[in-house]
Amino acid sequence: MTLSTIQLRLLTRDCPDIPQLVLINQEAFPPSERASIDGLFDSNDGGNLDMIGIYEEQELLGFFAVRKLGSIRYLAYFAISQTKRSGGIGSRALSLLKQFYPEGQIVVEFEAPDEAAENNTLRLRRRDFYLRNGFQQTGWFNFYDETEFEIACSQADFDLAEFEKFIAFLNSIVPINMPLPYRKDTACF
Repeated sequence: MTLSTIQLRLLTRDCPDIPQLVLINQEAFPPSERASIDGLFDSNDGGNLDMIGIYEEQELLGFFAVRKLGSIRYLAYFAISQTKRSGGIGSRALSLLKQFYPEGQIVVEFEAPDEAAENNTLRLRRRDFYLRNGFQQTGWFNFYDETEFEIACSQADFDLAEFEKFIAFLNSIVPINMPLPYRKDTACF
């Protein structure tokens, strides 16, 4: 496989690759963090969610679920098939995603590093993956589901006002009650 053959394609509910999409979703996320594929499609109120397949030719390798409002493109889910990981596909797919949304600011949240957390090594790997792929630390954090998340974005200037509008919108369609972001000691940023 050459990474230049990776393509992004919008997925629809009647796409023939839905069984593979469901399998990738199940293997990538623990039940407590997983939304069903049907649930994601059902939450697409007014075209605010893009389900995007990551393909090599006709093979579905992974997917993005991106929520949209104003200039915010919120990367809600990103998964690569277990059999295709660690081959550069995720990095190439993120690069293509930035091209897919040239007009918007892609925002992602990942678990904030925490030396006391059992999965701190994984948290650091996730953070480093996004930073290696051009995402910027914003200095903003969020806390929900008993976990602190760090907010990063695809542009140097994070649009906090637009993100707060997005959070209000998201809370109106998905019952997660995401709180407003906060800053910690910004001496490190």
